[in-house]
Amino acid sequence: MPLRQEGARHPLGAGAVTKEPNTCSPSPAHPLLPKPRLVRYDERLSGGSGVAGETERQFRVLEHTADIGFEAFGGSPKEVFANAARALEDLMVPLETIEPRESATILAEGRDRESLLVNWLNELLYRFDTEGRLFREFKVTALGERPDCGGCSLEVLARGETFDPLRHPLKVQVKAITYHQILFEKTLEGWHARVYVDI
Repeated sequence: MPLRQEGARHPLGAGAVTKEPNTCSPSPAHPLLPKPRLVRYDERLSGGSGVAGETERQFRVLEHTADIGFEAFGGSPKEVFANAARALEDLMVPLETIEPRESATILAEGRDRESLLVNWLNELLYRFDTEGRLFREFKVTALGERPDCGGCSLEVLARGETFDPLRHPLKVQVKAITYHQILFEKTLEGWHARVYVDI
């Protein structure tokens, strides 16, 4: 399945993705960003990207008057990509309701970490919209590197199942992943990413 081009509108969603940034510099802090509600995810997943037991805080949901998003955390960029995927899936349906019955290899590309993250998450959203696929476990098998920005290509082994409305109550209908206040940075505690979605 071909990947959507960067900055493209989601094929089945009404939300447009804004133009992506030109550099790898972090975006400025959101001036109205409130203190988010922390959503802890304590279940340790098997077959992940080395996340189990290494990072207590994997992701948290950001609640705002006009937006909804999440932050992902990890000890490495690979962990952040995996945890951001878990956060997106958990934003749509309760993550614990997804059974890892089937596997799929998913590829994504981007010219920097931020665009790679947006394209990676939009690819997951595309598979949900077109195939009804939900994923719970993510193992990053390859992360391309470039000296100026780091990872610009991604290969992930994902495990999950087909959406079943009787077992997967839909929490939020996500239309697209946006570049609004996108952030991917290294901190004193590890790595951190922030994503807002179009609903």
